Amino acid sequence: MTMTTTPHRIPARAPGLRRRRALWTTALAAVLLVALAGPRGHAQAPPVSKDASVAGLEAKFVDVNGVRTRYYEHGQGEPMVLVHGGGRGTTSSANNWSPVIPLLAKRFHVFAVDKSAAGMTGNPLDDRDLSSEGEVKHMYRFIQTMNLGPVHLVGHSSGGALAFYLATEHPDIVKTLVVVSQGPEMPPAGDGPTKHDVAQDSTCKAPQTTYEGRKCRLELLAHTPTTFDEEFLRADSWMADLPKSRTARAKYAAMPAKERAARTAAYRQRAWDRASKEGVLQMPILIYVGKQDTLAWLASEPYAMMRGELGFYNIVAAKNPRVQMTIVNEAGHFPYREHPEQFAADLIDFINFWNSHR
Repeated sequence: MTMTTTPHRIPARAPGLRRRRALWTTALAAVLLVALAGPRGHAQAPPVSKDASVAGLEAKFVDVNGVRTRYYEHGQGEPMVLVHGGGRGTTSSANNWSPVIPLLAKRFHVFAVDKSAAGMTGNPLDDRDLSSEGEVKHMYRFIQTMNLGPVHLVGHSSGGALAFYLATEHPDIVKTLVVVSQGPEMPPAGDGPTKHDVAQDSTCKAPQTTYEGRKCRLELLAHTPTTFDEEFLRADSWMADLPKSRTARAKYAAMPAKERAARTAAYRQRAWDRASKEGVLQMPILIYVGKQDTLAWLASEPYAMMRGELGFYNIVAAKNPRVQMTIVNEAGHFPYREHPEQFAADLIDFINFWNSHR
């Protein structure tokens, strides 16, 4: 049997129907664009990588006495350990050093490490180690785990305090000590609020638990608009929102404030005494300062007096003639991010000089 079919003729759509379909399609496209947009209507930035690495760096992990620890490793030569600032479970990580890692790696075997309870590094197994002592213990164990031997130790802000404490406790493993933008209370800038305190209170309206609040604070600490890019800021905030980071913050906040402060002050004073009275620090020391660092500049001062930095200088130089301070103009709290080439050159020159004058 042969069957024939007659093509089904599709009637032409009325002009009104075409217009309605066009409007519906346009509306759907608009909805999709809004769904894919960020808070200000811009397309969202690429997602943060699973290890929160930035600037093309490749993260590595090592077990340090039961704590999974993230670090970057680049270059060859004498080992150099870079220690970032920031608090326990808050922002900051080894990502801070991203602009200078490749530059320093031309001369050194560079290790940039996430501190205990920071970045992608896990929390300490003992809650009592959510402290300066705990951070020092973790960093010392990292150096031992990696079999680095004596290292060039570089610390920024509260990481500078960590590096100083580590050097006073284990001077035998520190070839040279570099403290960048010495941390708050090491010693303090003086009585009263700093320029940063005033600026943050008046400018940063979003809480520090949000991306906007963290970004605002970091940008106030910077001196140039290009100090931080979006990739860095998103990774920084993303790590601070990890469950382990929230746990560290909650546990640290739950500790009695007076007891915690007294413990920190006693630990700090012990380190100061070991440096200024016992003279345990005999390695070359460089104190590196940004002239426009608002954390080191009292709000009441017309120009930066650098009381904290000079006070720290007096402590470490009391019994050590090999101490130097470098002040960089047009630089804020992150001079190594604002002037990476100059920073790397200054560190290389400093270390090369003292290597030839041992």
